[in-house]
Amino acid sequence: MIARLDVQEHGDKASLDTPGGSALAAQLGAKGTGLPFFVFLNERGELIANSCRPVPGEPGGVNIGHPWQPEEVDYFMVMLRKAVPELSPSDAQLIEGYLRNQKR
Repeated sequence: MIARLDVQEHGDKASLDTPGGSALAAQLGAKGTGLPFFVFLNERGELIANSCRPVPGEPGGVNIGHPWQPEEVDYFMVMLRKAVPELSPSDAQLIEGYLRNQKR
């Protein structure tokens, strides 16, 4: 299942924020990270992985956002394999190939 939280809307769009979304996002590790921010949760709603890539000297890591840099794609694939261990190698390869071939 995919769920979406709208947070950090600005100006007159702040009313579009998901009620309680900012608090939940912070609880999941998104405080001060920027958007987009991804999390994978288990069926009980417990955190499996978030998009904060561990980086030496950066407590809490650095948000990969939409992964397109090689190190961001590498970390996204780590997240994905952790969250979806039954993901087939061919599906993982398809996702990874798409991310690595994006143009910025």
